[in-house]
Amino acid sequence: MITRRLRQTGISPENPLRRISGFLVGSLLVVALAGCQRISAGDFVGKWQSSRAVTPIHLAANGEWEIRQDDGTILQYGVWRYADQKIIWSIKQGSRVVDDPTPVLAVERREFKLQERDGATTVFRRLD
Repeated sequence: MITRRLRQTGISPENPLRRISGFLVGSLLVVALAGCQRISAGDFVGKWQSSRAVTPIHLAANGEWEIRQDDGTILQYGVWRYADQKIIWSIKQGSRVVDDPTPVLAVERREFKLQERDGATTVFRRLD
């Protein structure tokens, strides 16, 4: 059926233009799928420099985070998780645990961007 329809339009099934158009469609599909990157918590594990702080932040695979100076002094710590396209930072304040969900705006191999509650964008650049 398809072969007959192609011949009616003047395109033979062996026509090189048909092969090229098939190749182009396939190539576009591959590029489109590459753009649909699946983000996971593992993309955030590592040592990062935040655009809002001088001291690096360490995000561990076990869900802990800490802002740690080069001499090992820990300035702040808590837990984090990635869910619903957000990083949720948790920190203990007094007797309460406070969650701070920050939407993930972009993720690349060496950088990610978050939107803070005040609307500002924080950029994290990988250090390790």
